Amino acid sequence: MVKRGFFRRAGRWLLVGVGAYFAVVYVGARLDWVVMGEGGAPDAIFGASPEPATPPPAPSTRVAGAIHVHTRRSHDAIGTEAELAGAARAAGLDFVFLADHRDAGAPPAEWERPARRVEGVLLVRGQEIRVEGVGKVLVDRLDTAVVSWTGGVEGLLARVERDSAFAVVAHPRGRSSDRWRPAGAPGMAAWEVFDFADVARRRLASPSVLYHLVALVGGELAGRAEHNWLRLYRDGFRSPGVAAFDSLWVAGGRGPMAAMDPLASAGGRRPGAVERPVDGAVGRPGPGALTSPGAATAERPGPTAVGGLDMHPKARLPGGRLFPSYASSLRTMINHVAVDAPPGPDPVEAARALGAAIRRGDVFVSFGDAEGARGFRVGMVAPGDADLRGAIPAAGESATHVPASGHVPPGGAVRMAAGLRLEAGFATDPGRVAYRVVRDGREVGWWRGPGLSRAVDAPGAYRVEVFRYSARLGGLVWNLRPWIFVNPVLVRPSAGGR
Repeated sequence: MVKRGFFRRAGRWLLVGVGAYFAVVYVGARLDWVVMGEGGAPDAIFGASPEPATPPPAPSTRVAGAIHVHTRRSHDAIGTEAELAGAARAAGLDFVFLADHRDAGAPPAEWERPARRVEGVLLVRGQEIRVEGVGKVLVDRLDTAVVSWTGGVEGLLARVERDSAFAVVAHPRGRSSDRWRPAGAPGMAAWEVFDFADVARRRLASPSVLYHLVALVGGELAGRAEHNWLRLYRDGFRSPGVAAFDSLWVAGGRGPMAAMDPLASAGGRRPGAVERPVDGAVGRPGPGALTSPGAATAERPGPTAVGGLDMHPKARLPGGRLFPSYASSLRTMINHVAVDAPPGPDPVEAARALGAAIRRGDVFVSFGDAEGARGFRVGMVAPGDADLRGAIPAAGESATHVPASGHVPPGGAVRMAAGLRLEAGFATDPGRVAYRVVRDGREVGWWRGPGLSRAVDAPGAYRVEVFRYSARLGGLVWNLRPWIFVNPVLVRPSAGGR
């Protein structure tokens, strides 16, 4: 007969083990070793220098929004557009890019309007399309709903250009059935460097799954779920999608990427290439095909990095609340896009302007605190006597508009010049922040904020990442959290080859 004391001791050891598990995961998720230098003072951005360069776009010229969100138009989600718009407005977002997918039974009327405003939020009705043998793509404003596309990626891109739409590579390094198979991405306007669903799946398959599940359920009950969702992104800036994106920019910096299919350069199409619209009819790609990185991206060295939520509300909790909820997820990963002017009243024209702005590449992704991130500014600046406008690309290279001020925003490209600097900062005090600079996919170094001002001494594709932290002691950093991921600026060799 087992004595009662055995169960008491077993229970105590179980509690000790559970407590140790949660303590180890909690500390392990918040403790890092990072050696940081002093970031410097970005005087050109804040206007303190005698001849300040024009700063990057001010917060008032940016719009913030979520990309890759599903509603009940998708067969595997249940949220409504009204619920989505209400949550987006509460989160302070300006737009949401829907990426619904349906089967052949979807009512065609649900797909006729490509964009509309609900509660002041621009809802762009895009689609998530599987291009057979290639991967998944998010496309906005096509004039039909597509189940899958069998006509080759060059045919799809010709259709995208015909409809003045744009395409985003989705799940580029996700599950094997979804991931992007070609070596490059010519003609694609953007690359989904972060994917909420893929990151969550990897984290919830790790030994820390119990900790995260308890935290997520507790967060939902306490109304703070977004903070615990953000914990899943702890190493998001080092994800496979980011590494693949960097490699595309390095390749793009050496000249236009080759077309994926020889038929594209001949304006041809694979025999039998068809699309399958939702109503079951057979459609044909538009005439012609893209023959290079495409008219939509001809001025860009590489695709634009964006963050996709892949948000699918699956169930309703008591009281009608969605799970996972729009309210929580829309506060986690936000895309900040520099636009030429505030969106106009016509939602379709506003969606077209948003797509054009994303193509240009002056975009950064923030993880939480969208309001604080709105004041972020970054770019390449040069002394007043440096003529960056004279940085004419060599044969085979793409051109990039350079403002007369000498400021080059993310997504742009310039020639190497004396005095060129990479600068970043905030319009208001961001608190404790650290900057990580990456060149050609390799870490250059870490610097403490509040600002960053570093000399650029070699060509390459430069990116800036911003982290927040709570405390540091030497290289020991407590609660280091990824916050802002910025698109690259490409610095090409000077005319002399440097």
